[in-house]
Amino acid sequence: MLTPNNCTVPSGEYMNPAQKSFFEALLLDRMSQVRVAMDDARDALTKLGVAADSLDQAVIEEERQALTGLIARLDNQAREIRAALQAIADDEYGWCEDTGEEIGLERLKAQPTAREI
Repeated sequence: MLTPNNCTVPSGEYMNPAQKSFFEALLLDRMSQVRVAMDDARDALTKLGVAADSLDQAVIEEERQALTGLIARLDNQAREIRAALQAIADDEYGWCEDTGEEIGLERLKAQPTAREI
């Protein structure tokens, strides 16, 4: 598994093909992790069921709300990852959407879906 702590960004001109390939692999790895987490959360959600006791049902409902929130956050992460992968394909990755300046390799390594400085 790629993580910012165990990998080195290739050097050279900013957003050269090796760097784009590095970030694409990092993003694809993150997407895989998000998909697994989303599948696990959906699976847990389907297994919650219904309880006869009102206190138990309240606990189940609280868990249902937590899982629903988690799924929404994971879906948002997946959307951001897809946008970053599209930016790589469009040769727009790594540049601030507002200013057009370099976001920076270290920032992208820490937050590969960053779109602004």
